[in-house]
Amino acid sequence: MVGFTMNIPHLKSRFRSTLSLLLLLLSAVPAGYAAELSLAPFNASYDLHKGKRHIAVTELSLKAAGENWRWSSLTAARGVYAWFTRKRPYTETLFSRVDGEIRLIEILIADASKRKQQESANFDWDKGQMEVLRKGKRKRLPLTDAVYDYQSIHLLAAVMGQRQQAEMTVDFYRKGKLVESSLIYSGRHRLDLNGKSIDVDVYRQSIASSDTEITYYYDAANPLLPIRIERNEPGEKPVILTLRQDERDL
Repeated sequence: MVGFTMNIPHLKSRFRSTLSLLLLLLSAVPAGYAAELSLAPFNASYDLHKGKRHIAVTELSLKAAGENWRWSSLTAARGVYAWFTRKRPYTETLFSRVDGEIRLIEILIADASKRKQQESANFDWDKGQMEVLRKGKRKRLPLTDAVYDYQSIHLLAAVMGQRQQAEMTVDFYRKGKLVESSLIYSGRHRLDLNGKSIDVDVYRQSIASSDTEITYYYDAANPLLPIRIERNEPGEKPVILTLRQDERDL
């Protein structure tokens, strides 16, 4: 038998180098990464409350748009509140997935009752810039990283759950600007919804230069479906969206 001597220090050094490289590659995964995120179209209806008052109903949907995907939401006042306003706020977010990365293409914010565009943001990732139209004024802003908005934030939460990541800070579109926003995972909880108790994953969002805090509750079995959304501002009654009972057999 031919004898040999193992170089233990050398093997340990190679192992540490390989491990360091692996950790470096994992940390370099872009914020918009979602190669394994499964998308499926859905329509959902929500009751909108301000404090204890039921003021409107919101329809939220995710649908395929050719090779891209589109989030859309439409809100209409209900009951006595419909007497005071005919506004029907509408928001549309078009996005694609390129090399596993989520990329916004266009954001549209309008009043469906007037059929008039009020605000838009168009993203040109090849040129690294976005063009914003808000209050009749146009401007261009540079793009350096993945961008999210109030609808695509649901994708970010799903990606975080998939990667078991507790916190993520991203560029966020708000009122014609890109601001820093953090989304933090607050754990899994039981939520009572229309007499039923379900498991939900809870995320809290903070936005730079804003006192608003938004809390999202997602169905643990369907991470893209928000069950409840709470918007809180100091001195204001909370605004709450809650999934209606007849939308899914929970």
